[in-house]
Amino acid sequence: MPLKNSKRFKEKIKDAAAETNLARRGVKIASVIAEALRTIDQDPILVGGAAVEFYTEGQYATSDIDMLAPGGPELWETMKELGFERRGKDFINKELELYVEFPGYGLKEEKSDTLNIDGILLQIISREDLIVDRLASYKFWKMALDGLNALLLLEQGEWDPERLQKRARQENVLDALEWIEKIYQEIARKKLDKKEATQRLQEWLRKKHLP
Repeated sequence: MPLKNSKRFKEKIKDAAAETNLARRGVKIASVIAEALRTIDQDPILVGGAAVEFYTEGQYATSDIDMLAPGGPELWETMKELGFERRGKDFINKELELYVEFPGYGLKEEKSDTLNIDGILLQIISREDLIVDRLASYKFWKMALDGLNALLLLEQGEWDPERLQKRARQENVLDALEWIEKIYQEIARKKLDKKEATQRLQEWLRKKHLP
């Protein structure tokens, strides 16, 4: 089914892409895509780097937007009408230099929250689950950057400590969480700057993966 008002949607994406506030740019683009996909009864959830970018108020910057949605031919056609070219799971808008990926269907144990972005509703993965997701990448894929992202998310506050502990335990990253909480406390006591914090993150990975 053709997307109604596709021209209006494309203009809204162009306006969103021109947003200079990094914390808002990704969610504004994602909210327009979500609005368009709801016309085909798909309500995507923002995850990944763009969610980190929003929660950390732009301290982490990314050009990629990851959203969970059922996918399928209707989604592919809708994205095409929004001005995106499909490449596997990725959708690229060359003119605006936008990269959107749909890496999966939806959440399992995770939860989502709802944002109101200029009157458009957008589902986003919860802070706790995003922290745990970054911790898993840090611990199992040895991605120190994602350890730093988890640290940045912790610094923002507004997360439920009990649920964070529970989810970290479920995903076997409680040890990584405890290490990053220790670094966070050292930063708060002004015993570490960000460069030293990054070194501590790498130190834990080296110790964790020693033969």
